[in-house]
Amino acid sequence: MSSFDPITMATQLATFEIQPFQIRYQRQADTYQAQLSALSSVESALREFRTAITEMNNSSNSIVKNSASVSNEGNLTAEADANAIAGSYQMFVEQLASSHQIVAGMPNDLSADTALPKSGEMTLNVGSDQFVVDFSTLDVNDAGEPTIQSLVKAINEHPDNTGVSASLVRSNGETNFILTSTETGKDNSISAGISNTPTAEDWTWFSDAFQTANLTTLSEPKDAIVRLGGETGLAITSASNTFDNAIEGVKFTVTKPHDAGSLGTTLTVGSDSEATKEQVTAFVDAYNALLETMDKYTAIGSESTERGVLANDSTLRSIESQVSGLLRGTFEGVSLREIGLSFERDGSLSLDTKKLDEAQQNNAAQLEAIFNGDGNLFDSLDAAIDPFLKSSVGLFQGRKDNLQENLSRIEDKQMGLERKYDMAYNRYLAQYTQMNNIMNQMNSTMGMFGSTSGEY
Repeated sequence: MSSFDPITMATQLATFEIQPFQIRYQRQADTYQAQLSALSSVESALREFRTAITEMNNSSNSIVKNSASVSNEGNLTAEADANAIAGSYQMFVEQLASSHQIVAGMPNDLSADTALPKSGEMTLNVGSDQFVVDFSTLDVNDAGEPTIQSLVKAINEHPDNTGVSASLVRSNGETNFILTSTETGKDNSISAGISNTPTAEDWTWFSDAFQTANLTTLSEPKDAIVRLGGETGLAITSASNTFDNAIEGVKFTVTKPHDAGSLGTTLTVGSDSEATKEQVTAFVDAYNALLETMDKYTAIGSESTERGVLANDSTLRSIESQVSGLLRGTFEGVSLREIGLSFERDGSLSLDTKKLDEAQQNNAAQLEAIFNGDGNLFDSLDAAIDPFLKSSVGLFQGRKDNLQENLSRIEDKQMGLERKYDMAYNRYLAQYTQMNNIMNQMNSTMGMFGSTSGEY
């Protein structure tokens, strides 16, 4: 009788015993992992789609693009938004906006270390606003006295300061105390006054420095003035050098006054159909990229195509149904088909640029409102996909959590198989080791009989 290897036998039989379970559990784990990966890919694509519409759904990045050009950029620059109306305007820049800037009538020997009263107040007015600096709260020097420098700091850091900056400027060997309004415009004039200083000391020089007669004006507070129609045309004003919606949908910034007698600058506003087409095309591409990802994982499959790991998935069907349903709806009483957006046989979006151009020419404001108006396309799309993407309670996160739990259970079962394998292996090893020992003993005994019979 031939002997055998108990280890080999135990290994083969223990493996055979757990192999069906191994195959089943691994197949389940592969399925769950593939579904988890697919859900993550679709979620990522949906987030990219949401980012695309969010970037388009704001005032600085409208769908409809208009252009504004000027004949001479030396005096003004301009830009137009979706609400701008095509036209041409003759602009004459009469004056730029400026801040109010004054120099206090301080002594010639003023320095940053000049001492100030330990009590009293400085009242500063900026337009219709006012705030008070209390000298008793100022930083002090080694002698325990507040200084001009500490007053400058207190003004600039005051929590109620609504628009004035203080500074010390040296000129011709002298230090000047300067107050400047932080905003331009005639309504942002500034003034200051000193009160309640100690009577035991003469602080007249300090309080008199802010009297109107002792102030030197470096810059008057002025509004910017532009005349529409030429040098003697209609005056329009702005507290800053930027005019926003003085002409509907147009923002322009003046940079230099025109010379008297000049013709001014021609501002031309028109539609930018190419830029608008790029915006709408970007939206179409974003939707089609999302659809392509979803179709990849939800394909039913056929003899020639592979079945998707999320075929017939209710979550993905819900997303596609809601999004495509909105794209088939109407906004501002207009369907997307009327402005050039339509579905192909495979469900993808396509753009008819001729229809889009016509929509922009006929009613650019309505075209913009279709996409960006309150409650219209982009808002509706964002609201539809939001429940799927919430970080902790979204439908995608819930699905992924369930799949992770399933994978954890499979891992537990696979660890159980390892224990089952060890038990089976040890059992078979003991059995076949015993059997092998018996066979070896029998072979040895038979060998003894054979040897004895040869002596007769």
